[in-house]
Amino acid sequence: MGLRSTLTTAALALAPAWACAGGAGTTTPPNVVLVTIDTLRADHLGCYGYGRPTSPAIDALAAGAERYTRCQATSAWTVPSHASLFTGRFPSQHGAHNVPTPRGEEQRFRGLASGTPTLAEALAAEGYRTAAFVANAVYLAPKLGFGRGFEVYQAERLGADALNEPILRWLEERDSRPFFLFVNYMDAHRPYAADPLPGSALPPASREHPGALLDRLCEAVLGGDRPAPRELTEAVVLQYDTGIAHADRAIGKLLGKLRELGLDDSTLVVVTSDHGESFGEHRLVEHSKDVYQPLLHVPLIVRRPGQGAGRVDERLISLADVPALILESMPRDVAARLARDFPGPPGGREPLAEQHFSQSRDMRAAWGARFERVREAIFAGRYKLIRSSDGFHELYDLAADPGEQANLFGERPELAARLLQALERALAAPPEATGAPAALNEAERADLRALGYL
Repeated sequence: MGLRSTLTTAALALAPAWACAGGAGTTTPPNVVLVTIDTLRADHLGCYGYGRPTSPAIDALAAGAERYTRCQATSAWTVPSHASLFTGRFPSQHGAHNVPTPRGEEQRFRGLASGTPTLAEALAAEGYRTAAFVANAVYLAPKLGFGRGFEVYQAERLGADALNEPILRWLEERDSRPFFLFVNYMDAHRPYAADPLPGSALPPASREHPGALLDRLCEAVLGGDRPAPRELTEAVVLQYDTGIAHADRAIGKLLGKLRELGLDDSTLVVVTSDHGESFGEHRLVEHSKDVYQPLLHVPLIVRRPGQGAGRVDERLISLADVPALILESMPRDVAARLARDFPGPPGGREPLAEQHFSQSRDMRAAWGARFERVREAIFAGRYKLIRSSDGFHELYDLAADPGEQANLFGERPELAARLLQALERALAAPPEATGAPAALNEAERADLRALGYL
């Protein structure tokens, strides 16, 4: 496995504008902790109804927080979804996604353009200390624009426990200013962290290497014409669930450190994911391939400073709404300044999701022609429309058909036409800025091979 570590530190001599804030409900800006568990689908957490005990720490957090039941990722892979999370923009607006690449060549993609404001930059300008500790060292590399605004940005392919070590040290050594901490765990991403977890109530996962087991499932599903053997699918899912449990335990330790340091009442905590994972649904395995719900329905849990009682929010919402959700806990004048760069209110836009082709491994495989297309989805009420560049459009009633089995596109032409027009309007504007295609070095390619992308 390729390892890559980047640590950047910059002294930000910024006037603490928050010191004189005087807004609605608070005059002191909260600390902000934003956590993404890479590749986590919502329906594999206990607080979203899953039967296995994958997530006791997250479930406990959700019991005293806002839990959003209909949060949609903006894409099915890391770069575009995290770019939306940081900027409040959809992929067609921020431009960080795959670009057309000749068949057989390594798939190219763009990072965030320098002109697109990020949440870390905005909070740093308000006097926040900023730090990020990310395990996805290639797709969240600082050279892709994700490090902008962070005083400390550590990108290294580490398991959750190892990643927590510098995080907890940073929290202990911080000064008295409010802080923005971003954490990205990778334990639920190929190769899943399937090692036994002491004290976990999960059944033991297969000892076969997670990557090898997952490769067998890919061959059976993507290369076949019938469902994969049930026992193979179940073995892969249990390894995935064990990876979730590893990340969950690390989140529990992170939340415990906040309590130990007396930061509970002054910290906004957001836990979410960039996208989900498929295990055979719609003849798909893993992610980065399409815009169906196993890939787009992600958890979103928001605990406000001092919040005690939990509540469920059933609004349609997107990862692009997370910056606006964070601004809701800011003093009025701080929120007003930041709102200039981050669209709101939360849930005020119809969620969009975009998948521009797939990754190199898929595009070069025998089944690669299937993914030579652009797929765009728009959500409106109970309905979801998918527009596809190959002409195979889809319309689903997610309330009646959450598994997206009954395509209503031909049966509901008026509704389909209205949603197509809404999608066209939403995507009509050109990107606000366009970054250059990313160049990868050999260490980064080795890391992507270990993650199943090359």
